[in-house]
Amino acid sequence: MQKKLYNVKIDLTVWYDRNFEIEATCEDEARNIAHDIAREQTTHLIGVGIDVENDGDWTYGDQDFSTAYVELEE
Repeated sequence: MQKKLYNVKIDLTVWYDRNFEIEATCEDEARNIAHDIAREQTTHLIGVGIDVENDGDWTYGDQDFSTAYVELEE
């Protein structure tokens, strides 16, 4: 059987998390502030590839921030 050529894309997801406190008037504002802080603190990752010793590089694809929780500090 003759082998065929296939294009394959692999997406690698790496998770980082951080807990911190911020002041806000409501949960939506707290979530928005937290996303802004995350974006500011991770901009150095944009465009950075992962060097590998064997053939090829992993290239930067995208960043996505999700909020695990927003709780009112008591």
